[in-house]
Amino acid sequence: MSDIQKAEVHEVSENISSVFNRFGLDLPLSPNDVENLSQLKIYLTEKLKDLLDNNFNLLVNTLYHIDVNEEKLNELFGSKNRVSIPSALAELIIERQLQKIHFRKKYKEGNL
Repeated sequence: MSDIQKAEVHEVSENISSVFNRFGLDLPLSPNDVENLSQLKIYLTEKLKDLLDNNFNLLVNTLYHIDVNEEKLNELFGSKNRVSIPSALAELIIERQLQKIHFRKKYKEGNL
């Protein structure tokens, strides 16, 4: 993941926290919790490990709501390396949130 502005890191973390909280998942993130995407990925990976082990259906519903690419998810869940799934999911979630932020920015600027 590339370096992005601190404001975007905060917006991504707030968006992710908001979605998870809507589903009753405890993901207490504040703008001061993460300084960069690497920290966010580590934090999110731990939460995703727990969901993967304890509440797979809720995880799938959350991923659907976040609108993570279905093809990428199918490829990931079909892989033999189960240990890397939480980390890869964290990357997909962050990637999707960044896409949404950039799309909204372009829309506001009239560049669509």
